[in-house]
Formats: sequence, C-alpha cells, structure tokens
Amino acid sequence: MIRDWEIVSREVIEDFKIFQIEKKRARSPRTGIVSEIQAIQFPDWVLILALTRDEKVVMVRQYRHGIERVCLELPGGLVDPADTSPALSAQRELLEETGYLADEMVLIGECFPQPAILSNKCFFYLAKNAAEARAQHLDSGEDIEIIKIPLKEIPAKIENKEIDHGMVLLAFSFLWTKRGQRKENNR
Repeated sequence: MIRDWEIVSREVIEDFKIFQIEKKRARSPRTGIVSEIQAIQFPDWVLILALTRDEKVVMVRQYRHGIERVCLELPGGLVDPADTSPALSAQRELLEETGYLADEMVLIGECFPQPAILSNKCFFYLAKNAAEARAQHLDSGEDIEIIKIPLKEIPAKIENKEIDHGMVLLAFSFLWTKRGQRKENNR
C-alpha cells in the first residue's frame, strides 16, 4: 500500500512574492531513504465559467508569458487570503476582469492542477445569469479583451484548438458532467 512520505525538514529557498520555492527532505516509507525535493508553494486559484441568460460564455483573451502568446480562456485568478471563501474570490475576479456580475456562483469542481510540484488547488465556479455591471478594473500587468461565445460553439473551438488552456478545458468538462448528471437524475 502506498503511504505518505514523512517530511523531515522544509525551508523556503526562494520567495517570489506570488509563490515560494520550498526545499524539503522527505523519507520514503518504502525504503526509508531521505530524499531532497523541491516544490512550489502557490496560492489557490479560481476559474469562472460565466454564462449569460442566453447561454453565452464570458471569455477573455490575454497574453500568457509562459507560452508567449495570447490565449482564449475563462476569467480567473488567485484566491485572496482576505476573502472568506473561494466563491468570494471568484465573484471579485469576474467583476475585475470582465465587469460582469452573476446571480449565483456554483462550485462545479475542484482539482490540484499539478500535484507533483505545485501545492495549490483550483476551484471552478459556474456564474449563472452573468450580466455586464460595470467597466473592467484591470491590474497594471493585465491586458484583457472580453469575448462572449455561444456555449454551443465551444466544442468546435476546443476541437480546432482555439481553446487549449488545460484548466479551461477542465472547467467545460466539469460543466458538461454536471449538466449530464442533472439530465440523468431527471429521468
């Protein structure tokens, strides 16, 4: 049976404000050998799949430095430690990035994006009946274009790789799974 490893020691070796690199010494429960491991301590994230009353998805285009190109994705961001819940962070991120508010925020899924090296969790919210409420309020490092796409067109955009952000693909998977379960339960 696979067991958790004992953490013998840990220390932050680099602090980049938004994330920290941690060096750990961990003992294998199988061999007893202590290995040195690095991990990235990162805040939790939220991703918001906002649907308007007429079933349009509120999406954003923005430049991503990791892949050095513009991505079509869902609004989202970090869970603020001052927020009382990830849902509150989701509401704030949706409003800041898009200027949209929703009648209701429903948690549709959560996951660990890359548990081999990242410590964080991502929470996926469905923002129901999203409507424009004000102008965007972007941070100085953000340049975001808002795009509304009919939900029925999303599979084609995934198929032609116009949507290729892994967490965005997962958000749509959570949505379609939830909607499928609802249909099954109503039979």
